[in-house]
Formats: sequence, C-alpha cells, structure tokens
Amino acid sequence: MLKKAAFILIFSFSLILFPQFSLTSSQEILKVPELSNPPKIDGVIENPLWEKEALKIEDFLQLNPKEKGKPTEKTVAYIGYDKKNIYFAFRCYDSDPKKLRATITNRDNIIDDDWIAVFIDTFNEKRRAYSFFINPRGVQMDLMRIEEGGNDYMDESWDTVFRSDGKIDKEGYTVEMAIPFKSIRFPDKENKVWGVMLGRTIARKGEIVIWPPVSKSIPGLLTQEVEIMIQGEVEKGKNFELMPIFTSLKNKNEKTDLQPGMNFKWGISSDLTLDLTLNPDFSHIEADAPQIDINQRFALYYSEKRPFFLEGMEIFQFPEIDMVYTRRIIDPAGGAKLTGKVGRFTYGLLSAYDTNPTESLWEVHNGGEGTDDNALFNIFRIKTDVFKESYLGFCLADKEIDGSYNRVLGADGQFRFKDKFFFSFQAIGSKSKSDDQETGIVPALYADLSYFSKHVGGGLYWMSIHPDFEASSGFINRVDYRTLGAYTSFRAYPEKKYLNQVSLGLSTGQRYAYFEDLLTDCWSRANLHLRFTEFSMMDITFQNSMERYEGIDFNKNSWTVEGENNLIGWLPFGFYFRTGNSIFYDPDDPFLGWSNTYGLYFNVKPNKRLQMSVDFSKETFWEERGGGQIYDFNAVRQRTTYQLSKTLSLRAIVDYYHEDNEIYGSFLVSWILRPGTVFFFGVDSNYLKGGSGRYGQDNYSIFIKFSYWWRI
Repeated sequence: MLKKAAFILIFSFSLILFPQFSLTSSQEILKVPELSNPPKIDGVIENPLWEKEALKIEDFLQLNPKEKGKPTEKTVAYIGYDKKNIYFAFRCYDSDPKKLRATITNRDNIIDDDWIAVFIDTFNEKRRAYSFFINPRGVQMDLMRIEEGGNDYMDESWDTVFRSDGKIDKEGYTVEMAIPFKSIRFPDKENKVWGVMLGRTIARKGEIVIWPPVSKSIPGLLTQEVEIMIQGEVEKGKNFELMPIFTSLKNKNEKTDLQPGMNFKWGISSDLTLDLTLNPDFSHIEADAPQIDINQRFALYYSEKRPFFLEGMEIFQFPEIDMVYTRRIIDPAGGAKLTGKVGRFTYGLLSAYDTNPTESLWEVHNGGEGTDDNALFNIFRIKTDVFKESYLGFCLADKEIDGSYNRVLGADGQFRFKDKFFFSFQAIGSKSKSDDQETGIVPALYADLSYFSKHVGGGLYWMSIHPDFEASSGFINRVDYRTLGAYTSFRAYPEKKYLNQVSLGLSTGQRYAYFEDLLTDCWSRANLHLRFTEFSMMDITFQNSMERYEGIDFNKNSWTVEGENNLIGWLPFGFYFRTGNSIFYDPDDPFLGWSNTYGLYFNVKPNKRLQMSVDFSKETFWEERGGGQIYDFNAVRQRTTYQLSKTLSLRAIVDYYHEDNEIYGSFLVSWILRPGTVFFFGVDSNYLKGGSGRYGQDNYSIFIKFSYWWRI
C-alpha cells in the first residue's frame, strides 16, 4: 500500500519538474476599449457607442453540428468596459424570429431556450470560468464552468448580481449585459489579462456557434479561449453585502415561530471573500425529487440545494473521493466561509455548527436523527496552480461531536500534459474516535491516467479504501475494497443536422476485499452513445457483472436505454429503462431476481409563461423472470410553474409515493428581484392513506420568508 502511495506522489511531483508538460498560448491578446459613457442596459442596441468604441466580434463558427462550420444565422458581439462594469452586447440575426424559443421563467431555467453565453476566466487558468447566459427576453442564468482532469461540467449553484435585458425584433433578437467588477473575483493587477469565450445556441436547429473557433481534437473549451486585456484601475470587490432574513413558520398543532437571520459577505479584496450566516433558513428550498430508495445496498446521493453551501463550493471539488458533502451538515445554527485566490493559490475555509447532526448517510435525506448532540465542522482546502491547466491540492476536514471526532487529511492533484494526457490522484488518511474506541490513520487512494483525442480515448484507474476509513464530512458509502479498472472510447462525428456524434465505450473492472484476494465485484460494460444535437441524445448499455453479497456470488446481465430530447420546443423530455438480473438485498435470505426500472420526464410549455412537468419513476422486482412479484415501487412528481413576470412566479408541486401511500403537496409564491432580495410565501402538506382507503392530512406547514440584499 505504501508503495502505491509513493508511486502516486513521485509521479505527480515529476510532472512539476519537467517543463515539457507545460502549455502555452501563442494567441494575440485583444485589448478591450474603455467606453466613454456607460450604455443603457435595455436590450436595444441603438447606442452608437457599441459600434464606434467597443471591441466588435463577428467571426463566430459552429461548434455543433459541424466543427468550424459556417453558421446558419449571423451573430455579432461587442465588448467594452468602464471603471464599474464590463459590458457585452449581442445582435443575433434570425431568418424566422417567430420560431425563437424564449420563455419568461425563473432565473437559471433557460437551458432549453435560445441563448447567448459569455465565459470569463478572470484568473486565466484555463480550468474555471464565470458563465453568463441570457435568453432573447433577457432572463438570466449564471453558472461556473469547471474543466479539470479531462472532465468538464457546469456548476449551476453559482449566483451573482448583474444586469441584462433582451428584445426580439424582426431581424432576430438583441441582448445587452453589464457585469459589475464587484460581482466577480480577479487578480489585483493594473493590466488584467482574462480568458474569454462567447457562444450562441439556435435551439430549434440544435446548433451552437462559438468564438473563438475551437477544435474537438483538443479536449475542453477553456484551453482554447481568447485572451483579453483590461487596462488600468477598475472598481475592486472591496465591498460589504448584508442580507437580513425574517422567517415565520407555522406547523400543525404548533405555535407560529418567528426566526430572524443574517447573511453577511465581505469582499476583503478583489480575490478574497468572507461569508457569514447566522440562523439560516432554507424553508423555501424545493424538496428532494423522489428517488427509488427501496432494496438499496448503499446510501443514495442527494444534491445540495442550500445557497450558503453552494456558492464557491467548486473549490471543494475532488477528482473522485468526496471528502466534502455538505448535506452532512443537517441543521446549521451558523456558518462561516472564506474563499479566494491569491497568485497561484486557491483556498477555502468552511466552518459550521450543526444542531442536528447524523453519523449515517441513510439519514441525510430525512433531516438527521433528531439527537440532542451538536457538531462542529471545520474544512480547510488549498490548491496551487501547476502550469496553466493543472493543480496540486490539500484538504483537512474535521468533525467534532461530544468528545468524538473524525479527521480526514488528503492530498490530490490533476495534471494535463501534451494537450491530451491527464493524470489525477488522491491520497487520503482518516482518524476517528467514538466513545472509547479510536482508530489509527487509515488510507484511501485513487489514481487515474487517461488519454483523450477527437476520435479515441481511454484510461486506467485504481481506487482503494481501508475498512476503517471514515469521512464524516464527506460522501463515502462503501469501504473495504481495492478496485482496478480500464476504459476506452471511440468517437465518430457524422456532422449531420440531427446526428452530431456516435461513440462506443468499453469498460471493465474488478473489485477485491481490501486485505485479501477475495473477488467481490467484476464487470464488463459496452455503451453506444448517439448525440443527435448538443442537448438531445440516447445511450444503450449492456453490462455483464458479478456481485458478491453475504458470501454468495451473483452473476448478472442487464440492458439500459436512456435519452433526452429538446428538439420539440414545447415538450422537452427524457426517459430511462433498465431490465435484467437484480439482487434482493435481504441479509438473511438474498437471491437473484429480475427487475425492470422505468423513468420518464417531460416538461410541457403551452406558452412562454406556463410550464408543467412530470417526473415518473417505477421499479418492479420479481423472484425470477416471469415469476412472482416481490414489490412494485412507483413515485411521481408533478411540478407546475407560472411566471407572472421576470421576478414574480407561482409554483405547485405534488409528490406521490405508491409504496408508502403518501402524497406530498407544496405551493409557493416567489418574488425574486435579484439574488438575495426575495419574498416567499409557501404552504406544504403531507397526506397518508388510512385503513379506509382515504387520504388524510398528516401534517402541514405555512411559512413566510423575506430577505433584502444591500451592497455597501
């Protein structure tokens, strides 16, 4: 085990020592003009300032369906700045503006629409970028794009304050936006060199155009971004933000509970931010979507939705082993978070005091175990840039509860070299004390070496977790194993209008008990991926596997088909179907049966303001194929939203659980002027089926929440 850990560390540090792995850019740096006057952000590009003074960009090319193909519609963009904001404007021509997809909806809910996109990599590190999306009606969506270790994803949790508007006209549509320098982080330098990428989607055609043009032969977008320069001093992020919160909650058979709270943000500098929260309230957060939680061997993962724990959490991401899972912090009385980047170093410190902690991942979804204990969480994270697109990191996570503790210390890194090779690793140790029992330092290790090009990719990985390893601040739902696996993929790009990509993926792996050569799992998997457009695709997967449970080896085969489609503007949908062998996880009498799992999602948009979605999950288990039925689980979520304006909306949710004979209902009125300035009025209610076959109300709650955001 020590030899494996030494190999990981020696290999990673060798990447630092050899300069042939570094990546450099030979592109010209574009200077952004300073505008003489701030443009009015009304979505109408009539101010001659844009044409006369701003940096004008016209050479957009297709990303999909054809790499560097000529766009079917013309796009023109403009960039400028003053001391307070950086400005962007787009003229998006369209030959048939009536077919534009442009809903009036909640913020961050426009992915199925036409939109323009702006990616700003303020630290020019080619791995992270602030991402701003605007639809033709000016509705906003902001995200953080992360590209590390050959993988990329969009973190939807990031929110900031900026201004935008859009207008549809006979030529297409126009969009204007102003992003305050106070709303983003950047190095405190006189001449600021940032990476920028601009894009546009034409939703009905499944077409994405982008500037600068990118090559699919090089993994990732940000590594191919254009560098811009903003010269001179601008308004830095040294600002205070206050957000007082008032909540009134009334539960069935209980008195009304009035609770004040406070959020505080201090922009210590343009690249360092302190967040504090006292008595935070999350009553308006949408409940977890139903998952199939019957006959599960391991705890399910539920995504974080609470704003305080979402913002800036990209710093606490790891290559594979989740050392930080903030859903473990059940009911915080208060918290503090310090995040930022200075020079090559990115760092984060998270501290929270939990009044209802749980030691079980199974209880996270249910809101803890209702104990009288309190827990203190402290998590420290630091990452240092190595070259342009690699990093080395360190993390310490500590949970203290009534004399017991769990401490986890780890190093990790992700390296990119020669454009297409990637190496990721984690080396972690944990130490725990509970009552009179105390463990030594026990390890968890992960390493992955991969290669990706336009048509071929593949890799090898190793992962092992000691039986006594515990991460009370993270998500580790299985221990006591060593895993070795390999994967490869082959991709073709037909570049047809409705068939962008075809790929075949193959993977295999074996998992052994940690201390002995006992095979506990093995698998071989083949996957056919069909990407029709950027947001419409289908996967067909076959898996042959063996799983050992309670001393018995079970051999299984299964087929899975899943897909999603947004080519129909008023009816985006997705589906999932799995059929094959499954284990019935009864520790006293396990057996191999047969199951079918179904999933269906669709969202009906009869007009630009109304959306009605249904999410259906079903699993049926039989003793054997064609045999007696063991259980039939059904769960349905129906969600209806009506947007009265860009800021005011109504939302109704109904969840139905057939297995538990339970119905959950929720109604919410939301007024969101901007992130932080909100008003919510909500009613939640639970109904259980009684012996008579009728449903009766089990509990209800009524709440009112108001918060106001001040930036000083």
